[in-house]
Amino acid sequence: MAQPVIPTTTASRLLWLVLALVSLTTCVHFWRATTLLDEGSDSLDEGGDYSPYDSHHHLRKGTISLLQVPSKNLKPSLDFPMPQEGRAKQCINRSYNTSAMPQSLELAMHTVGSLIGNTPPELLQEILLIDDGNEKDWTYESTLTKLHPKVKYHRNNQRQGLIKAKKTGADLTDAPVIVFLEPHCLANRQWLEPLLERLMQDKKRVVIPVIDILPEKDPSKYVYVAGMYGGFKWNLEFNWMGTASGRNASYKIPDPFPMPSMSGGLLAMWRDWWLESGEYDSQMTEWGSEHIEMSLRIWRCGGTVEAVPCSRVGHMFRGHRPYAFHGEAAVKNKKRLIDTWLDNYKEKAEQVSQGTKNIDGGDISDRLAIRDKLKCHDMDWYIKNVYPELAFY
Repeated sequence: MAQPVIPTTTASRLLWLVLALVSLTTCVHFWRATTLLDEGSDSLDEGGDYSPYDSHHHLRKGTISLLQVPSKNLKPSLDFPMPQEGRAKQCINRSYNTSAMPQSLELAMHTVGSLIGNTPPELLQEILLIDDGNEKDWTYESTLTKLHPKVKYHRNNQRQGLIKAKKTGADLTDAPVIVFLEPHCLANRQWLEPLLERLMQDKKRVVIPVIDILPEKDPSKYVYVAGMYGGFKWNLEFNWMGTASGRNASYKIPDPFPMPSMSGGLLAMWRDWWLESGEYDSQMTEWGSEHIEMSLRIWRCGGTVEAVPCSRVGHMFRGHRPYAFHGEAAVKNKKRLIDTWLDNYKEKAEQVSQGTKNIDGGDISDRLAIRDKLKCHDMDWYIKNVYPELAFY
């Protein structure tokens, strides 16, 4: 099944976040483009836990996302007393054109709001926002850091690109667990606890939530999806390949299930394993192939990657990339992936990966050293034990 993509209507700049928790660190970084954030509302969920979002994922009238009052005894709340009407009559019925306002800021605030409201405060150390060299008009440090005392902000003076900016975010935090997110997301109720539970059982496990859809045309909506596993064909492009139950007839919802490949944007792992397993390839630039490289590396070097259906996070899939991107960077990244991990399948991958056969991916000695140090399995092992479907593509 193809990755869900919602048609785009307006160009937007992109925002990335980095969140750090007492038991977890969440990284999100900002591109030059901006992102849109979803809306929410205040309610108590079925278990009595506070959530800033109602069942329709709209902000309740009388709530505000710019104020968070921390308390040792109270969970974060977005409530405030709505003033009685006292405006001039001309103001009450007047229409305002706000179409030129940057929607990315609104989406970022709602992403942060959902994380504050739906994360137990004792788990949250900080939310680190990475501004990846945004232009001055697209820098929101003052507004975003007012959302909550745990919101921190770091600006890259020059654009690093997604891969390096995520590494920057991880380097700037010190929580024992790292969670990478994006700012066009909405954390659902109890999104974190199921991930941490699985991590506690295995220090070399990488876990991801089921990624639901925030429609680009109306990100105030929240569309639940079936648990799907990620994979790729020999062109090494990620795709949603099918449902967990379709892949395994004995699968029972909502058990965690293996992911041959992660989509890349949303994941949680122990900091020690992030460092030991090699982080991201430091010679990959901008965007592309880092998630396939990491998936192969984790699986083949002693770890596992799995989706946890009790953890749900909505994500806005864009119809097109709203930021500048150089295709040659993606080709070189893929070449490095092929040279490092594909072994005797290298030629097969290059035949269907346009532009990779005749270019130099650069020095990969440091990545090969990781393979040797961790005594990683070869590609045949991965196909046999993790992703047998790949043999038929």
